[in-house]
Amino acid sequence: MQTRAEGKTLDYITRTFVTEPDYIATMRAEGERRRAGMQVSSYEGALLAWVVSISGAKRILEIGTFMGYSTLWMASALPKNGHITSLEFDTDHAHQAREHVKHSPHQHQVEVVHTDALVWLEKYHGEKFDLIFIDADKRNYFNYLNAGVKLLNPRGWVVGDNTLLFGALSGENPEGARDEAKAAMFQFNDALADGTRFDGMLLPTPEGLTVARLKD
Repeated sequence: MQTRAEGKTLDYITRTFVTEPDYIATMRAEGERRRAGMQVSSYEGALLAWVVSISGAKRILEIGTFMGYSTLWMASALPKNGHITSLEFDTDHAHQAREHVKHSPHQHQVEVVHTDALVWLEKYHGEKFDLIFIDADKRNYFNYLNAGVKLLNPRGWVVGDNTLLFGALSGENPEGARDEAKAAMFQFNDALADGTRFDGMLLPTPEGLTVARLKD
């Protein structure tokens, strides 16, 4: 993800509703030092934790780890028997995320897997998940959805970040993303919005967060 929106409103929300644990704040600082803007903000991290909490999710699949910042925010909202499997394509990012997880209170609840997510999704035959969080290659969001929905438990949740695609979908910033990414994101949002298989809504966070639940 890339966070581009700032301002007094977001500052107020963050001051009022977000309490960032020290171990998560340290990770955020490291991620910003390495690649500024590539991870969720503390506000969005807290929002993810809230979604995990209200969903009652115990098993989470994350597609796209980076430094593990969003991973540990979600882990902070899990019950003690909860678990996150996080898939990361980049070798160094996977290594760094594992190190951050190892030095957190959630080291036994998180597994970071260095892999191609689409290959992993097609080969996986284990226990299903309650929630899938997607924050990876924008061109593949619709592919991630189609492969991932097969791994969801009944009434499971799908959460996608960057689903406004840096303003490209609305026309606010037409050059904000390539055509292939825009086409995939339109398909992703349309699938979660059509009401036949999911109940969904796109939350107007700085970069857009689409949240949907499988219907019965």
